Amino acid sequence: MLGLTALATPSVFAQQAIPLNDLSAFTTKSDNWKIVGDAKVDIFKENVLTTTPGKGVLACIHEKGKYGNQFELISNLKHGDLDIELDFMLAKGSNSGIYLQGNYEVQLFDSWGKKTAQYSDCGGIYERWNDSKPEGEKGYEGYAPRFNVAKAPGLWQNIKISYQAPRFDANGKKVSNAVFLSVVLNGVTIHENVEVSGPTRGSLTAEDVAMGPLRFQGDHGSLAIKNIKVNNFDRKPGTLSDLNYKLYYGGLTEKEDLSKQKVTQSGTIPALTWEVLKDNNNYSLVYNGKYNVPNAGTYKFRLQAAGHAYLKVDGKEVIAQEYKGNADNRFGSVELKAGDHTIEIFNNKRDGWLKPALGLWVTGPGFREVAYNTVSSSTGGGGTDPILITAGTNTVTRSFMDYKKDNDAKRTRVVHAVSVGSPANLHYTYDLDKGTIFQVWRGEFLDATPMWHDRGDGSSRPRGSVTLLGDDMVLGKINGQSKWESDTTGSGYRPKGYVLDANDVPTFQYLAFGSPVTDYISVVNNQYFERIIKVSNPTKGLVARVADGASIEKVSDGLYSVNGKSYYIQLADKNVKPEIRSANGQQELLIPVSNGEVKYSILF
Repeated sequence: MLGLTALATPSVFAQQAIPLNDLSAFTTKSDNWKIVGDAKVDIFKENVLTTTPGKGVLACIHEKGKYGNQFELISNLKHGDLDIELDFMLAKGSNSGIYLQGNYEVQLFDSWGKKTAQYSDCGGIYERWNDSKPEGEKGYEGYAPRFNVAKAPGLWQNIKISYQAPRFDANGKKVSNAVFLSVVLNGVTIHENVEVSGPTRGSLTAEDVAMGPLRFQGDHGSLAIKNIKVNNFDRKPGTLSDLNYKLYYGGLTEKEDLSKQKVTQSGTIPALTWEVLKDNNNYSLVYNGKYNVPNAGTYKFRLQAAGHAYLKVDGKEVIAQEYKGNADNRFGSVELKAGDHTIEIFNNKRDGWLKPALGLWVTGPGFREVAYNTVSSSTGGGGTDPILITAGTNTVTRSFMDYKKDNDAKRTRVVHAVSVGSPANLHYTYDLDKGTIFQVWRGEFLDATPMWHDRGDGSSRPRGSVTLLGDDMVLGKINGQSKWESDTTGSGYRPKGYVLDANDVPTFQYLAFGSPVTDYISVVNNQYFERIIKVSNPTKGLVARVADGASIEKVSDGLYSVNGKSYYIQLADKNVKPEIRSANGQQELLIPVSNGEVKYSILF
């Protein structure tokens, strides 16, 4: 029996920003929510958040201990299925939450440094509650995040939630539960396909609803929110009908003129499938049908097929003919008017070792990605079992390491990378060619599949929420506004490897500027890294560039935020006089190395 399947994957299609120029997109009964230009927190004091005037940031300044729904913020937007993405900043010890449809809470909580996360920690799906149950059983069905990847208070964090609302029949009876298709916190997927049987504790309504508002908790502490983007899936998807196929066998190439060939088999069918085949190789399969567009806009097509394939809409190529494996996808998009459009899908396969596959998915204005093939026709095959390295103890692994400074940058490969993992779930990668830490992350340690599978390419990948620090040499000399040397030019740099202490924590060693240098990085309180660089007989004018980025801001004595509050640098000696230098459109935090030691912490 043929059956259609809806693909439960999040979409970033047609996101719309909720403007934060004023509070007109929301309703609230209190004055604890306001629009500001920026926010910062005191990481040493509970629930202290201060703001500066302006627009673009939504801030809640709330005194702990004052509880009630009058302090919450409710959107004027009502939604069912929804994707939402936003950045948030928590005060130390703060607690908030995002309620989908006003009823299902994803927790926002200062969970920085906790090794094991619970449902009540940042990113957790909060528990349900039943007062009629015995003590100890009233709370149930909470879901902890897979990993604790929460950042330090005062840093901007990112969360993406893909939510599917409960379904109801024509009589209003619920026929399926709400589902969190995915929750991604700071770049790490912490939930997938989590079904919740009813509203979580503190919900707006006691029972499920088809439509409801976004709701932000404001009575448990101070926080700030910005860059709210939503994709409200409130429209019907396109439909594929009048589907017929023609099948040609023989060693035909993908360029063959099929109008001159004999049709071996033909018919009509309700959904795309390769399973009409009688021979799984040396075929050309052509589908034609009618695609009805309910709402004008951009429609994005994803095609999976073994061998050569293309897709045409109204006779025009939307996905060009290309050869791919059976698990690979091709993509194309086109602007379509409301109404009927012709669609043609072509698939030619002549490699016997390649298994057949055929799948088509479409995303359009107001609807989540929908599949138009039978469940068994598409395949996710061809994958490789991952080869993972854990860090139950302090672990050192050498490999290549690739990174990108931003989404638009080219990938850079560090060829002498040393990744150091800890049981605290805090890890970093060190570049032996430059004597620098260029990335830190929290979560799991390494995916070594690219390095060790088959012949491999020698590289590994972080398995967590990565913060890039920059891959330039940490020691150097400056002359006015001269550019910081990104490599070891003029430094006389010579790597000397590393030595391990009794706990297998490495101390890196090298020569630079005529002096021996040691570099020791350790985990403190399961929360952050402390770095101690010692230089024997430092040359005059030597400085350490401990951070660089688009912006560096002094938060308090000895504490600096980097790259728009992406991470902190905390100096161990508050008497040190650092310099924030502007050069080449960037800012740099420089520390003199006059006494032969640089000591600071990286908080992220």
